[in-house]
Amino acid sequence: MSGEAPGLPGDVVYLKLPRPADLFEGRARRFLELAPGNPMGDFLEALASVAAAQARLVGRVPPATVGAEIATTVPLRAATWTRNAAWRDVLAGLVEELLGREWPAPASQALRRLASARPEDLEAMADGVLRGTPASADLAAAPFVGAALQVYFAALAAGLPADRLERSQSGCPVCDSPPVAGVVLGDDKLRYLCCSLCGSEWNLTRIQCWNCRNTGGIRFLEVAGDQGGLKAEACAACGAYLKLFYRDRMPSVEPMADDVASLTLDLLAAQDGWARSGVNLFLLGGGEG
Repeated sequence: MSGEAPGLPGDVVYLKLPRPADLFEGRARRFLELAPGNPMGDFLEALASVAAAQARLVGRVPPATVGAEIATTVPLRAATWTRNAAWRDVLAGLVEELLGREWPAPASQALRRLASARPEDLEAMADGVLRGTPASADLAAAPFVGAALQVYFAALAAGLPADRLERSQSGCPVCDSPPVAGVVLGDDKLRYLCCSLCGSEWNLTRIQCWNCRNTGGIRFLEVAGDQGGLKAEACAACGAYLKLFYRDRMPSVEPMADDVASLTLDLLAAQDGWARSGVNLFLLGGGEG
C-alpha cells in the first residue's frame, strides 16, 4: 500500500491506499494460483491475463494533482467524478492486448466492439458499470470496461493523502464503491474491507454489517468441509452477506481473485435466500458465460 491514514502508536490504521502495479500483479498471480483444479480454471486463467494487462497499463494514467482543495469526504466519488480520457486510453490498451488471446465468442465479440466504439458510447458503458447496472447489450463488455476503470481509479487513489480522508459511513472512503469482500488479519482479527473499484482498504469493526451497519442478528455461512479460511458474514436485518477471507488460513488471499474462485459459497447463500452485497466487476457480465 502506498499510503495509510496513521494514528497514535498502537492505533488501528483506518485507510490503506493501493499501489496499483503491485495490486494488479498480485491479482494476476493469485488467479493463476487458484486456477488448477478449480471448475472455473479456464475463466480464472483468462482473468489472470486481464489483471496482468492492468498492471502493465497503470502508467497510462497521469499522476493526480493533489491540492489543498481536495475533498476529505469521498474525494473520488465514482458516481459523480468527472473522468478524463485516460481511462479510455487504458481500455484501448487492454483491448489491444486481450484480442491477442483466445476468448469465448461473446467476450471476443465484446472486445471487437469496444475496439471500434465511439467515446460517448464508452462513457455510457462506464456509467452503467459504475452504477452496477450495465445495459443488457453491454454485459459481455462490462468486465473489460470495469477493468479499465479499476486501473484509472486505483492510479488516482494512490496519489491521495490518506491521513486527510474522513471515515466512511457507507462504501469506500475514497470512491464510495462497495467492497468486493473483507479480509480478517491474523492475531488481532482486524477486518479490512477491500474496494471493488479503486483497490483501497478500510477498517470496519467486525460483527457489523457493512451494508446497513446493524450489529445484531449477524451469522456466518460457510461451505461444509472448508478449512475456515472463508466465511460469509450474513445480516438478518438487511438479508445481505459479504465474504470474509481469513489471512491466517489463506496467507496468499487476494480478495478479487479469491471471490471469483469461491462462487460455491455464493450459490449456497443464494439457495438460503441471502443476497450478495459485495461487488466484483469481473462478474458483472455473469461470470464465465
